[in-house]
Formats: sequence, C-alpha cells, structure tokens
Amino acid sequence: MKRFLHAGISAVALLAAASGAGAHEFKDQAGKLIQLEKPPQRLVTIVRAAPTVYYAADRTTDHFAAVNNDSIKQIATGIQGDLIPELLKLNGSAAQDGFAPNVEAILAAKPDLVIQAGHNPKFIEPLERVGLKVAIWACCTEEQRRDYITLTGAISGNPERAATIRALEDASNAKMQKAFTGLAEGKFTRMIEVDQLGDQIRVVANSSRTYALSGAKNLAADTSGEWWRTVDAEQILVWNPEVIIIPASALDLDPSAFYRHPLLAGVDAVKNKRIYKIPKFNRSPDLPEVYLTAVWLGMLAHPESETAKTAFRDQVRDAYDTIYGRKPTPDQINKILEVDQNQASKAYAKLFL
Repeated sequence: MKRFLHAGISAVALLAAASGAGAHEFKDQAGKLIQLEKPPQRLVTIVRAAPTVYYAADRTTDHFAAVNNDSIKQIATGIQGDLIPELLKLNGSAAQDGFAPNVEAILAAKPDLVIQAGHNPKFIEPLERVGLKVAIWACCTEEQRRDYITLTGAISGNPERAATIRALEDASNAKMQKAFTGLAEGKFTRMIEVDQLGDQIRVVANSSRTYALSGAKNLAADTSGEWWRTVDAEQILVWNPEVIIIPASALDLDPSAFYRHPLLAGVDAVKNKRIYKIPKFNRSPDLPEVYLTAVWLGMLAHPESETAKTAFRDQVRDAYDTIYGRKPTPDQINKILEVDQNQASKAYAKLFL
C-alpha cells in the first residue's frame, strides 16, 4: 500500500492511493512531490519553529539529525524549553544565521529530508545542488502557517495527530467568531502592537494574525503589506489606542517601559494601564498553539464579555497536553501567560490568575 500525503498552500488534503510497496510520498507547500522509503529517520530543519511543530506531530526528538541554532534559542526563550527539555539538546549545526544553510554540516548529518523556508531560492538551491531532498514551508499567510502542522503530520506519518491539533484550533476560532462576528466595527477595541520602543517606535502593521477575531482593530494596519512600520510618539498620540500589546518575541520590552515613557503618558492605553505582553504561546507565529492568542486578546479587549469568562488557564493546560503530550504546571502556566510582566496591568490578575 502506497501512502500519498499532500500538503497544499491554502488547504491541506490527506489522500491515500494504492500501489508500490512501502513508499512514503507527500507534496510540500511548493507543490513538489517528495518520495521517501518511510517517514524520515534523520531529519534536518532550518525553519526556526520547525522542531517544535514537528515534535507536536511526531512526539519524539529521535528523528532529528540537526536543526537551526536559532531554533534552540527560540525554544529556550519560550515555554518548550521547560516542557520539552530534550529539544534543547538537539544538534544546532544546520544553520547559524537566519535561513542560510550550513551545507557542510547538513551533509555530515546524513539527512533523508531537509525542511526549509520557501521565501528565498538562494537558501534552497545549495541544498538541492548537492542532492538533498528538501521540503518547502511557504510563508506567511495564516492558512499557510496552519498548514505547517498538517504537513509535518504528513511527513512524520502522523496525520491523525495533526488533524486533532487542527481541530482544537478550529473549535477555538469558531467560538471566537461566534462571540465577535456580530460586533459593530465602531465597538472594536482600538489597539496597536509594538515591538520596539525608543526615539522611533516600531509597530506591527500587517501580520498574519486576524485581530477582528478578538473584537479588536489594529490601528497601524495599512495597504503596504509590510509586516512593520516605524512611527514616532506623535503618531501613537494621534492613534490613541485603548490597548497596546507587545509581541512575545520582543524579549527586552515589557509594559513598564510604556508606563514610564515621558511622551506617551496621554495615551489611553497608558493612562488606563492596558499594556500587555503577549504570552509565550505566541513566541513564534508558526507554533501550533498560537491560536490561543485570539482568546487571550479577546478577553483583554472586552473584559466584560462572555469571552472574558473563559477558564483560560484550563484551556492553556489542555491545549499543551493535546498538542505536545505535556501538561504544564500552574507555575509554568504563569510563565506562559507572562504573569510577572503583566500583573500591574489592568484586569490581568482578575482574568488570568
């Protein structure tokens, strides 16, 4: 029986076909058919979040031959380093600087498959030139990111586990859509997302996140398609957001920096102490648990809504248990939710402790 697994760019389909003995086939997000004798036993990943996503589908680190060193750094500053410490012990020689592959080290690892990002051919060609099989991850729509888990389920031979994780996200998003779809746009909470705060302020303008799912409107969004915009304090005062959120990846920035900023004291979010650090489940937008961000933001954007009554700590615990087979302790949930950084901000303790 031949197993044919197809991961498309917008919607991932899992198909089965007969013929051939023991072959393992799938299509990557570039539509390329990849054939292996069986699910990879020596996998190399260069995409930063790939080890974590692949672990969710495969539930073991035994099949990793090498990963991007940036992946290990990301794991160490997220929660996975606590929950799945064996990920910190992976061989980080596959890449040291972004997506540029260390071809010599990868060849030495003798992989049967390499997972690489598809945004720049110059990072793919050196791998294929030396005869390596490369599976492409596309970027960066929300649906493409959702498909990562389905693709890794296909590659690892665990499509059912991937489907379970996708169903968890789908159920949560459907609940959020029901809560806020009928909300008039004028009642959306005005917010911005800031990851650098200095003389110039960098805001997230056009991410893959759907803020409307949380009943919120990103005031920095524009038609440029660029992920970031750089603005000054005057522009923040003009926007006057009700809520400001800080990406989990902004490791050196926390709400206190806004509360003591001399030029932002007149901003509603600052005056009302509604500045929040996004939890570690959004340490990378590619993580399977990133959908929890929509619930978290909805609770903060509309603290008097039915959504705010969610037993969110239980939801977080159960999500990690389903996705990774690891159930976080209460202290680890505090760490995930960035309680230390957020506890001085309005309603945080009430909603999340």
